[in-house]
Amino acid sequence: MGFDLTEKGVPSVNTATCTGCGLCAEICADQMLSVENGKAKVGPGEFMGCIACGHCVAVCPTGSVSVAGRGMTPDDAFPLPPLDVRATSEQLEALLVARRSVRRFTQQEVDRATLDRILAAASTAPMGIPPSDVGVLVFHGREKVQQFAADACAAFGGMAWFFHPITLALMRPLLGREGYVAIRDFVRPLLKTLQEARGKGMDAFTYDAPAALLFHHGPMSDDADCHIAATYAMIATESLGLGSCMLGTTAGLNHAKAFKAKYGIPPKNKIGLGLVIGHPAVKFHRGLRRRLASVAFA
Repeated sequence: MGFDLTEKGVPSVNTATCTGCGLCAEICADQMLSVENGKAKVGPGEFMGCIACGHCVAVCPTGSVSVAGRGMTPDDAFPLPPLDVRATSEQLEALLVARRSVRRFTQQEVDRATLDRILAAASTAPMGIPPSDVGVLVFHGREKVQQFAADACAAFGGMAWFFHPITLALMRPLLGREGYVAIRDFVRPLLKTLQEARGKGMDAFTYDAPAALLFHHGPMSDDADCHIAATYAMIATESLGLGSCMLGTTAGLNHAKAFKAKYGIPPKNKIGLGLVIGHPAVKFHRGLRRRLASVAFA
């Protein structure tokens, strides 16, 4: 996993079908495309070169532009769904307000086809610089999810030294007041609760879910890439009639070398959010109005 930032995409133009409309040239951020003699032409560019964002491919009305490299092939382009099958703003809002964090699931399993659709939706998430450097570790079936939970809790136990009051006191100048208080009053008690519950035969980590996704990303990508992909997966899960719950505590596994090695996560990759998925055991009848911390128009 991971990609070389120095690799460049390679745009090409089918001059037989190109009409010279110039849309590709207008949208290319690197100005690699221009129109000469009524046809689009590929040039050297002025900044980073082609990063395979695909805008030129997406905007071409005749399908005459293609890009290869940086994880993209000419076959990756496809016609967009018609407008009448896309969600309206009202439909999207209804989906979002109905979503709740589900922590109780039925015994019904989640089939592979459904997971594949969720992953396909997550793959459409935007990223800082293409191609996506986000990886997903999939735990399909309760047995695998429970093994994940056991390994995660064991890893948390191995970090107990970091959360010791003496260690935290020494780290306080680096953590800052807010970071110190957050670890002391939230993170440390939470991890302790997860381990104690597991010792009693209860799953307070993955909530006995039948499926779980763990998102991680390479060292050259932005932390937000991982979070956005997980959010897309969460929304897709809701659209398929399933329930989900984000697991922020999985970020604590980032320094768990044995955990990464067991599950094939590259050592330099950063573990981000987890997402448990299943059929909700409860039905919600009302939404709850939420508010942002602040909204200011400059």
